[in-house]
Amino acid sequence: MMKQFPAATLTRDPTSLKEAARKEPVAITEYSRPKFVLMSYDDYVALSSRAADPRRSFATGEMPDDIRKLALEALDQPYDP
Repeated sequence: MMKQFPAATLTRDPTSLKEAARKEPVAITEYSRPKFVLMSYDDYVALSSRAADPRRSFATGEMPDDIRKLALEALDQPYDP
């Protein structure tokens, strides 16, 4: 489970919070509930690059135009197993 720190740690002891976030993402809590995540920049970049996975799926309405065109062309082709 992710380490959790109360939001007050941001002002009272930011050094320990940053040290923990350098090792792994940590949750910042408000009223004992996780509200935010603090992580190293390298962790963020790694996480963001996964979002660009070419295997991503789209709902029809949110497909990029080039992918929508390919999908519609493929649907017009007869099925040939």
